[in-house]
Amino acid sequence: MSRPSSLTKTAIIVAVFAIAVGVRFFNYQNRIIFGPEQAMSLLISGQMLEKPSLLGQPYFRTTSRGHQLFTAPFFNYSLVPLMLLFKYRPMPITVFFTLLNLLTGLTLYHLTKKVFNFWTALFSSILFLFSSFMVGHSLFIWSLNWLPLLGLLVLFGLYRFYQTRSTQYSLYLGFLSGLILGLEYFYLLTLILVVGILLYYSKSKIKNAFYYLLGSIFAGMPMILFDLKHYFYHTRSVWQYFMDTLANPGQGHITYYHFLHFWPLLAILGGNILTRLWSKKRFLPVVTIIFLYMFLNLDLQPKLPAGVSLADWESAASVIADQRPENFNVASLLDFDTRAHQLRYFLKYYFHLEPEVYDNYNRISALYVLAPEEANLSPVNYELNSFYPYKVQKLSTNESGYSVYKLIK
Repeated sequence: MSRPSSLTKTAIIVAVFAIAVGVRFFNYQNRIIFGPEQAMSLLISGQMLEKPSLLGQPYFRTTSRGHQLFTAPFFNYSLVPLMLLFKYRPMPITVFFTLLNLLTGLTLYHLTKKVFNFWTALFSSILFLFSSFMVGHSLFIWSLNWLPLLGLLVLFGLYRFYQTRSTQYSLYLGFLSGLILGLEYFYLLTLILVVGILLYYSKSKIKNAFYYLLGSIFAGMPMILFDLKHYFYHTRSVWQYFMDTLANPGQGHITYYHFLHFWPLLAILGGNILTRLWSKKRFLPVVTIIFLYMFLNLDLQPKLPAGVSLADWESAASVIADQRPENFNVASLLDFDTRAHQLRYFLKYYFHLEPEVYDNYNRISALYVLAPEEANLSPVNYELNSFYPYKVQKLSTNESGYSVYKLIK
């Protein structure tokens, strides 16, 4: 194994992170994603400023009994200070999640270097930082974007517990696991694995199990308090959803983002393989693999929902705000989100105008719709059908080819 000087190591890792920063921030304004889920997250977090809540945001899924599932409030709590600090602007809030992803890569490098060596840490961080999934996730606000960092800390916590057998790591692991479970229920499978490893290497199984449970309770305290006040509504809803999934496995829709907490582990495994090749002086294959990996994962093209940028949404909201409307609602004909959550966010926090609630599309004076230019404005969905019949006025068309329409009686 070659042994570069400390200065060379520093130069290499600085160069890697500089490239990772450049890949993420290149054409940043036009690449960040502000879709309906991002707008909903900010709207719900904004509501917490008006009325604090023990629950986070709702899932799109409901149980067979019509009960809504919710995340733990940790993610929305983390958004509140960002919204206040950045005056509700989505772009700098998104920058926080970009930096969070880079911080995860830096933490991965630091911890892997402690456990293994410089080369394993370097290769692992490269595999993590230049994964197209990680680059993509660093460009939008989302609760699950916390999972890679939390998963990495769980992994290191297990390693430290194995070394020390200290109960403080049981408490630490319980707290982290509680946070992750509150964000992603599929983590339950990993949680069982973590508990199994913890107990297997424990000198005092009961004591460590107690501390792990205590840490989990601390992390899940808001939802526990909610359940105690509401006859275990959320626990019963999660159980019902679990039973529904057993009865109808297809509704679970398991996909990669349910396992984002494993991304650092996969990077470390890949880093170890590359280090073994490097130690056998197979420099050319390793360098080739890394460059091919970075090249194949490099995609700097915008991947915007329905092709609509953050600036497009803000511009459309500005057009509506210029009308100074009262008793109005908004809709969109761009994707599945026909309720136009992005418009609602900008209107409320930029222009201090609040559309009517989601189910009131018939008792209003005007309906503003963002749609492609020359779109068919016939009553094709619930929102337009509820307001029908109506007259259509085109207010503006932006450079991206999207128009704001005003529908009136």
